[in-house]
Order: sequence, then C-alpha cells, then structure tokens
Amino acid sequence: MRPPILWITVAFGAGLASGLDLFVVRGAWYVVAFVIAAALWLARHAPLGAAMGIMGVAGLLWGGAALRERAATCAGRWTAGESRLTVGAGRWKAGEAGTRAAIVRLSDPAPHSGGPVEADVVAGPCGGALRLRWPDGIPAAGGTTWVVAGWWVGSDERGVLVVRRAKLLDAEPRGRGALRGRLAARSSALFGRRAPIVDALVFAPNAALDPEVRERYARSGLAHILSISGLHVGFLAAWLALMLRKLGLSPRHRPLASGVLLLGYLWLLGFPAPAARATVMLVLDDVARLRQRVAAPRGVIALSALAVLLVDPQALHSVGAWLSVTAIAAVVWAGRATLRHHWSVRALAPAAAATLLTAPITAFAFGTVAPIGVVANLIAIPLGAIVVPGLVISLALSWVVPGLAALLAAGSGLGLALLDLTAQGAAAVPGGHVVMVAGWQAAAVWLAVAAGGWWLWNTPRRRWLIAARVAFLTTVFVATSFRDVVSLDDCRCLTVFFLDVGQGDAAVLRTPNGRWIVIDGGPRIPGSDAGRRVVIPFLRRHGGRRLALVVATHGDADHLGGLPAVVEDFTPELVLEPGEPLGRPLYLEFLAAVEGSGARWHPARTGDRVEVDGVVLEVLSPDSLWMTLPLDVNEHGVVARVTFGGTRLLFQADAGLPVEGHLAGRVGRVELLKVGHHGSLSATSDAWLGELRPREAVISVGAHNHYGHPAPEVLGRLRRWGSEIFRTDQVGTITFTTDGQRAHIDLRHHD
Repeated sequence: MRPPILWITVAFGAGLASGLDLFVVRGAWYVVAFVIAAALWLARHAPLGAAMGIMGVAGLLWGGAALRERAATCAGRWTAGESRLTVGAGRWKAGEAGTRAAIVRLSDPAPHSGGPVEADVVAGPCGGALRLRWPDGIPAAGGTTWVVAGWWVGSDERGVLVVRRAKLLDAEPRGRGALRGRLAARSSALFGRRAPIVDALVFAPNAALDPEVRERYARSGLAHILSISGLHVGFLAAWLALMLRKLGLSPRHRPLASGVLLLGYLWLLGFPAPAARATVMLVLDDVARLRQRVAAPRGVIALSALAVLLVDPQALHSVGAWLSVTAIAAVVWAGRATLRHHWSVRALAPAAAATLLTAPITAFAFGTVAPIGVVANLIAIPLGAIVVPGLVISLALSWVVPGLAALLAAGSGLGLALLDLTAQGAAAVPGGHVVMVAGWQAAAVWLAVAAGGWWLWNTPRRRWLIAARVAFLTTVFVATSFRDVVSLDDCRCLTVFFLDVGQGDAAVLRTPNGRWIVIDGGPRIPGSDAGRRVVIPFLRRHGGRRLALVVATHGDADHLGGLPAVVEDFTPELVLEPGEPLGRPLYLEFLAAVEGSGARWHPARTGDRVEVDGVVLEVLSPDSLWMTLPLDVNEHGVVARVTFGGTRLLFQADAGLPVEGHLAGRVGRVELLKVGHHGSLSATSDAWLGELRPREAVISVGAHNHYGHPAPEVLGRLRRWGSEIFRTDQVGTITFTTDGQRAHIDLRHHD
C-alpha cells in the first residue's frame, strides 16, 4: 500500500506547479474556493482525498508567494524592466538587456581569466542571488563585497549580469564565500592541478572545470559524481556515523550530532535541492530508528521531497532535483525487487534501474544518456565513498594538523586518479553513450526504452518467452536506431567545411570521432539569418546533435549574426569569444543564448588550448594586454590555429596588419589559411605569407559585394607565394579533409 504522504506530496507539487506558472490568471480564487469546499465535504468519508485537495491549494498559494518573492529580487525586477535606461538614441524595452548595478558579495573566488560566478545582493532596493559574468583581469576573493555594473541579459531564472566595471568595497572575506575561498586555497595547496575537481566534489557546486573533464565524466555516465548531490551527503553521513560511534556518543545523541554537521555542510553548499533531499531522508531515517518505527522508503522519499519544496519552491523546476528523487526511487525499488536474486543481479540492478528511469530526464534536458554508467558506477561509487570523505577530512585537518592532512591528501589523490581513470576507460567504450537533440523527442525514445525494460523484467520466467521478447525488442531497436545511422568511414579524418554564407564567415569542423566545432555563424541582416538559413540545416543534414565547441571570433554581425540561433539549437559544451564588453544588441543576444544553453563560457586568450578527439585548437590572439589597446574590434578578434597530426590550419577571422605584426615569428607554416578579413587590403601582408607559406588559401566572401573583397593585390600576393586560392563566392561550400598527414580540397556541394 502506498503511504498517504506520497499522494499528499504529489498534490502539493501539482498545486505548486500551478502557482508558479498560473497564479496570476484571474479566476484562480474560484478554483481555490471550490477545492476547499469539496475537501470539507469529503473530509469524513474520504480523508485522504480531502487532504490532497487542501495540500493542492496550499501548493498553489505557496507557488504564488514564491513567484512574488522572485519578482521582487534584482533579477526579477531587471527582467521585468522596472527601471529603464536610455541607451544611445533609443530606450531599452521591458525585459531586454539594460545597464544595471548592484552591491554584491561573491559566493566563490572569481575565475582568474573571467567567467561565471555566483553572488548575493547585500544592499540596495532589491536583493536575491545573482549570476555574474566576471571580467578578465580583476582578481576577486570569495566573500568579498563589490559594486558591480554592467548589462543584464536573460530572464530572472537564467539571467546573467555581464560585469563591465567592478569596484571593491570590502576586501575582508565574509560569510559562506569566505569559507569557500579559504577551502579553495587549501585545496590548491594540497592537490595542485587536481584542485578544481576536488572543489567540485566537496564544496563548490559551481566549480569551473576543464570542459574535457566534464565531457569525460558525462560520456562515462559519471557526471553525477561531479555534481554535489545526495550521493555525496550519503558518503559523508556514513563516515560521520562511523566516527561518532568510535568517539563513544550514545545512539540517542549520534543522530543529533550528525544532523547538525550535515546542516552545516548544506549551508556551505548553499542548500542545493538534491543534497537537501538526502539530508532530510537521513534525518527521517534516524528519527524512525530512535522511535523503533519502520519507515516506508516511498514515504521517506515523498516526505523529504515535500520538505525540499517547502524550503525552495523553485526546486520543482530543477533538473537536479528531479534526477535526485528519480534515481533514489529507482535504487530503492531495485533493491526490493532483486532481494531474492543472485548477488550479481543485486549488484547491477540499482545502477541499471537508476540509469533507465533517469534517462528520459537527462535526454530531455541535456540530450545525452550514458548506458555505460551502469558498469562504471559499480567501480566509481565505491571509490567515491572513500575519496569524497578523504578529501573532506584532508581539508578539515589542514587547519589543525597540516602534516597529517598532506598524507591523507596523497591517499585521496590516488583514489581520485583511479576515479578519473575509470571515467576515461568508460568514456572510451564504443556506444557507451548516446547523444541526441535534447527535447521531448529524445525523452520519448528513452521512455520507450524504459518501458521495454519494464516489460522484460515482468516477463514470466520462461526461457522461450524471455527470448521471444528480447528478440522482438532487439528487432525494433535495430530497425529504428541503426538503419541509416551507422556509417563506416574509411578515414579517421578532420573535415573542415567553409560554408557559403555570403558576405561573412562560418566554418564547421567535424572531428575524427564525429564531434562538431563551429567557428563563426555567418551574417544576419533583416530578413536573413545565416545561422538558421545555412549553418543549422547543414549540421542537421550531417547528423550534428551537440557542439563540442563554438568560437565567436568577434562581435561584427557578418561573423556573430548566425551564432545565437546555432547556440540555441545545438547546445555547445564550451564557447570561446574575445570577451570584449560590446554594447551592441546582437552581442548581448549572443550572451543570453550562451547563458540559456548552459554552456561554459570563456574569454579566449593567447595560450588557451582546446583538444577534441585529437584536434587541437590554440588561441594565438588576443592576449590580455592586447585587449587593453584602443584598436578596432577586428583586431581584438580570436585568431586560432587548428592542428591535427602534422597538418595545421590558421583561422584569421578579420584580424589585420596590426595583429599580423604582433604575431610575427610565432605562428609558423600552415597547410591552409582562412584569409583574414575576406581578402581585404587591411590584412594578408607579404611578410605574413612569407611566414605561413600556405598551400591553400580560403576566402569566405559574398558574390558581387560592395566592399571590393577580395582585393586584387591580396590575390596577387597569395599567387606569388604559391597558394592555391578557393573562394566561396565562386565555388560555394569548400571542404578540406586531412588524415593528419595528407590533405585535399573537395569542391562538391555539401550544403
């Protein structure tokens, strides 16, 4: 029998969902009155139905209050356009980007090269939490107080304040940010280059990890390890119980001490919904044990979810919260369903059930499901149970016994290396992860897979019947998944498509393992968006689902124009761009698209290096000093060198003669040059070509453009240096393919 608290929680959640989305609709009060009247009438004969009605109304009211509270925050007011500012000759409309300022306290140290950081508003007419895009070159410790000003982009839920100016008000770290900052410093001293992953595992839910690390764990089905959740709280709770028992605390006092310590840990984390849910479950279980009562697992899960929704109504819209509740419910069910089965089934069942039941959610939100995680978690979770508490104890002891802390850190570091090795091995398994376009269609596919698994599990235990059902599902799977999908390439090559987007730039790179990189998105003019017209259809026709990397070389519309649409349709893992705070609406729209996609954003600087399947993209320009010079936006653009094996390509964007002089002697020979500034006279000097000596030169240019691109002088210089010239206005899309040693150009139309 399902415990009543389960239905009560469902009713509260349904009411809360209505309150968060529909509370402002007139007429809601009539529904409330009707439900209350019906509940009173049913109270004697159907008390559970009456309780559900009352809790539904309570959820509706609670959601409405949460909605009003969110609207009163700085993010809510700025999104609603409460205070409009005149910019240039026009006025920002409600909800569009505008200049804002606030006094904030940072929750974490700001990234050295700029990037996202969480903060809390500490003074002013509005409050709440804010997500900032911190500028490059301004060091900031966690817990310090700043006046920040910049552009507000996005919604109240996913908006970001792009900081242009920041002034330090209080250099003394305070509050949660101060403790996180000290922990980050200790972590760096103890663990060196592994410090970011230690931070992510222990105390920093928003730690900035290398995109390759995140990708490795996502492909191996271990992404949950890097996201502080109920699993981490469970690890710590188990070790706390053991340590408190060894310290001699009585059974009555141990739950109280453990609860207080876990509450402090939740405060340090910022009370994320999955960790809060796990803590409530552990406390309820301890209370039940003390009172010698049997706690129904479904009732404990439901009550913990209800507690989380009461504390944080917005957790209803949190993917992490849904994944957390679904996963723990799957694990509980699997444990009970396989109680009398062989030990191997009992070992695999929880991970398999959690993977299958959470797959529709991850497919809907992220588009990635990793079945290999069923096996990888069998190794990773026991390792995590040792590593995470070891890391916590090491950091705690570093204040008291530094020598012992260093010794424990060495042991934990070994466990961390083994965990990373497990992720590497699982990520390399062919077919171990499936990438789809995130959304309802992907979720429906995995719902069908979960339904198939349920059908198989409930098959009567007759061999011929099980075999028949397996054969049927296999046939359906092969017919719907492998047909027209599996292709056998005879070349593990890097392929670069220079798309014909008219007067602009857009290049798409496909790595040897079929992952995608986009460099610029072509122009956008009234009535024509190259991103929607050319880039997105091209990616879809060639099987593109997600992007490993997007590079926006600079903010001009002929390069940046199509990228907002591309970023919205194909969630990138990492976005590189110069990070120059332009006030142009297109640039602000691009930032909003990046923020909305959840991609990691990084201001490209000299020395940055991204590797995807053996393809290495290196940023040659700009550097931080160069960005301070009063140059045209073209000269602040990203110049990137792409290397695969012994083949090198140079993407010059619109960088001109100043950048060529600045980089002289530091680039070397290349196989192919994407000619700078569409072949304008402002780029491609003799000295530059003398250093690069490109065999092929690609010019992305529109037919009959009124700029005179490409200039005859530039074409003459390229010919004198022996370069074979290819132009998109003459041949359309240009395809360059290399296996790392040999290369060739294909002029057949691929668009």
